[in-house]
Amino acid sequence: MKPVLVGFLCQWCAAKALENLAHRRLKLPEGFLPVRINCTGALELAWITEALYRGATGVLIGGCPRGQCHFREGNTRASLRITAYRKLLAAMEISRDRVRTIWVGSGEGERLYREIWRLWRELTGEGSSL
Repeated sequence: MKPVLVGFLCQWCAAKALENLAHRRLKLPEGFLPVRINCTGALELAWITEALYRGATGVLIGGCPRGQCHFREGNTRASLRITAYRKLLAAMEISRDRVRTIWVGSGEGERLYREIWRLWRELTGEGSSL
């Protein structure tokens, strides 16, 4: 099975950051599947679990920078929930390293790009076009 990295990306910041990279035509991992969500605060933890159980190699959650959530505290709530969730992964015999968060503004596409490739390399051992 080919590696898959699912990216749950906040439409206001992380997804915009990815869109802003489009003009540069930077190559993303072939198995990277971005999923636009309204806010990381609305991310259902069951979606992460489902992605992992359906074969995703990893999950990247990208949201607004701390203190800059468009829904005031969505990213703060998400951060707390995801931190607790990662602790539960061990009980489900899933490496907590397969789930990562990044908090980026819409103008931080290169930082998001680097993090996507960093996680991809850690999970798959494959190189990047950096």
